Amino acid sequence: MIRKLPGLFVLAMALAAAILPGHGSSAASPEPTGFGEHRWLRNPIIVSLSSSMDAPPPNIKPGSDVKAAVQRALQSWSDAAGIQFLETTSSNETISPANEGDGVDLLTVSAANASEFAASDAPARTRVFYDSGGAIVEADIALNPTAQFSDDGTPGTYDLESTFTHEIGHLIGLEHSAVIGATMQPRQALNGVYGLPAFTQRSLSEDDIASARALYGRHAGWSSISGRLTTNVTGRARSIFGANIFAEDVASGNVVGSSISSSSGTYRVQGLRAGVYRVFAQPLDGPVSEQDIGANGSQAGLIETTPPFRSFVASSSSPSQSLNVGANSALRLSYFVFSRAPVLAPSLIGMNGELSTAPLPLRPGETLSIYVAGEGLDDITLDGISISSAFISIVPESLHQAKFDTPYPVISFDIAVSADIQPGDFTIRLQSSNGELAFLPGAITIER
Repeated sequence: MIRKLPGLFVLAMALAAAILPGHGSSAASPEPTGFGEHRWLRNPIIVSLSSSMDAPPPNIKPGSDVKAAVQRALQSWSDAAGIQFLETTSSNETISPANEGDGVDLLTVSAANASEFAASDAPARTRVFYDSGGAIVEADIALNPTAQFSDDGTPGTYDLESTFTHEIGHLIGLEHSAVIGATMQPRQALNGVYGLPAFTQRSLSEDDIASARALYGRHAGWSSISGRLTTNVTGRARSIFGANIFAEDVASGNVVGSSISSSSGTYRVQGLRAGVYRVFAQPLDGPVSEQDIGANGSQAGLIETTPPFRSFVASSSSPSQSLNVGANSALRLSYFVFSRAPVLAPSLIGMNGELSTAPLPLRPGETLSIYVAGEGLDDITLDGISISSAFISIVPESLHQAKFDTPYPVISFDIAVSADIQPGDFTIRLQSSNGELAFLPGAITIER
């Protein structure tokens, strides 16, 4: 039976940077953002694996185990959110049209869905239907038949498991994140970026897990930090739309949750454990941009962070203090900031001779050079660079200007990763000579 449903969002996962070794860089195409507070009410969620997975089309590298990639992705979200997936099979190969669902939650790799990507080079698309109360009642995922996929890191292909893990995040109701190392950030790297397999998005970040907990574990003792950002423009109070607010665990430096402020200036970092945190706020002008976040969903219409403001460290009373968050608590923190356009605006990161928007996957015990590119970077000294983890240090006298074909400066510096560091996503913090701050949340990923 075909049902017409009152709500629909379409999502498409974006490709990440096309990389030019040593002398160039480019940003990826953004994909639409997500669903606000839409979630499934039934548990388990019944997903139907299309028969197309048994005989994948030629854009999927022969020998790739598509079903295994899907099953690992489903298990990741099941572990994070405490929800269950019940797998079935279907002979259907095409996702439901935009104006009517068929009640089947289909995951398909068939070339029959080519028309869904007529105006898009995104590697995948998730179409979600929900009822008048906002509950998700159907979600379909299709891979782009013009994009190349593999499960073994073949350069120039997308990683199947990373793609499905991101899209299943949308299937359960998650929006995009501005944490660079999150699975739910809007861009996906091709295998071969930085000369490495692009496996980072297979593993959920703490930010991803916190978002899933917020949707499906509201009564499990999780805590939140919420409030409103405002400023004053020509004598009138204004809400700040499109600020990225993120929280770090003070002990580890790991980015553990984030939020994007709404058009009313409100934000809510959810799904936090009891602990001690430091909160940061910044405009969306970095590797994850306003356009990446604002295609539709709860941040629809976001083109730029308005009014503009400069990044700052948030706390209950002064920027130097951390926040003690108890179990099952709801901490309210609102901020009034001066409206000033940023001068310091890092927009790309890199390693191994390449710039990109993809996180930097590092290993315990290694020392290497990394790059940061963007406006105002020529005003950074080595003393103005730090990493949120005490287990990652800046190598003395390693800062220098790097040569790339970019319209803004590129700096390079060396970092040393302790062998004792634990997995997580860590922030590159920058401070100019005049005290302006900028953050790259989750730019460094220690892989799990």
